[in-house]
Amino acid sequence: MAKKEKTEDKAQEKGKKGGSKLLLIIIILLVLIIAGGAAGFFLLYSAPSDEEVAKEIQKDEAPVVATNSEPQIGVTVELKPFIVNLADPKASHFLKATITLEVKDDKAKDLTDKMLPKIRNDILLLLSSQTLEDVISIEGKVRLRDEIMARVSRIIGQGRLLNVYFSQFVVQ
Repeated sequence: MAKKEKTEDKAQEKGKKGGSKLLLIIIILLVLIIAGGAAGFFLLYSAPSDEEVAKEIQKDEAPVVATNSEPQIGVTVELKPFIVNLADPKASHFLKATITLEVKDDKAKDLTDKMLPKIRNDILLLLSSQTLEDVISIEGKVRLRDEIMARVSRIIGQGRLLNVYFSQFVVQ
């Protein structure tokens, strides 16, 4: 009988040790989960929001406003029409766009004429990478115009390109 009591005592001690190990593991897991949640919270809410980042980008890319009251009228360079396949995987759509660039002066026009193959290449690659959903809305066309302005400005230099105009824009 003494042996039975000893084995029962040992079994209870093992049960207590196993239970205390399980309790310790659960507590450690809870602490890790809480710490991870807190870290995630601080990372998500301490970083600037997408709206704040977009405002900063717009502030950096804002066009320089002329100080005189007369609007600046530049020299126009009309590009040959672009006809491209849109990047729609589901259907075959085409885009025909005729674009006119307004540059600052005759010197900028001469530079634009010299760089015309590179300008056409960049615009062609940009247009053919668009989908129907990208270009069908007004916002999409404005975004596309802004991207064309950015690419052409990189080619001919900042401040030389005043505006980009779509004189024809047909999607089929």
